Amino acid sequence: MSARSEPRRVEHVALDGERLHTAFVPGNGTPLLLCNDFAANLEILDEFALALGRPVLCFDLPGVGTSAEVTTMRRMPALAQLLAGLLDHYGLTRPVDVMGIGWGGLLAQQFAHSQRDRVRRLVLAATASGQLMFPGRLASLMRLARPDALSRVAPDAEQARTVFGGRRNDECQQIAQAMSRASAPTRRGYAAQLYALTGFSSLPWLHRLNVPTLVMAGDDDSIVPTVNARVLALLLPQARLEILRGAGHWFVLERTDEVVRMLDEFLEAKVAITAADQNSVF
Repeated sequence: MSARSEPRRVEHVALDGERLHTAFVPGNGTPLLLCNDFAANLEILDEFALALGRPVLCFDLPGVGTSAEVTTMRRMPALAQLLAGLLDHYGLTRPVDVMGIGWGGLLAQQFAHSQRDRVRRLVLAATASGQLMFPGRLASLMRLARPDALSRVAPDAEQARTVFGGRRNDECQQIAQAMSRASAPTRRGYAAQLYALTGFSSLPWLHRLNVPTLVMAGDDDSIVPTVNARVLALLLPQARLEILRGAGHWFVLERTDEVVRMLDEFLEAKVAITAADQNSVF
């Protein structure tokens, strides 16, 4: 892993009545806006963000991590507008790359849809199209159905593998270590993310989301089954699908080196996705 030593710029940013905890990792190249999974604070992704070797902007939504309590309940389009304001705060006026993990993948899709001119390339990891998705394993979903679940559910590699999927304990140990940095959202912050999800589906407009997109999935994901990634890749006009064999939901933590290589190849490519790439999703 090629982690960097540059200091992060960590601050709380006031935007539209909210106060967001943010972290900006400096670097060279096009900045990457990183949208985290449901109820997950940005510290969970610390090592992944550092390993990316490019400018990375991470944030906690209201009520998550050390962001202030939610003042206004927002649907996905309003959250995308909030992210546009965050980019403005950091002076990122040129198109950025956007990556969404799990629930954050829904927000990333919405941002690319409603803020199209601000997105150069899109990465969707371990995610789906919204409420109309193929559900994950009930036992895993039930164990995550509490605001403080992430901080309690994976104290070791075996528990991480049981809940999130993944076939190797040594890789799942990376998940357990990251989850030790998890902090529970406020009840209102937890509810706000559920509120944003309610009724959301990207299916009606995915075919019009004409931005080069890398869709990534683990074939042992207990939370978001791989079929959801195949649906996304089938509907998106410029999609490339990458399946990580034996990886679970948090493959960005399990297989960081492999994921970074895939991202570098995709984000640094000189040409857009070809028809052959689109037709190879199965």
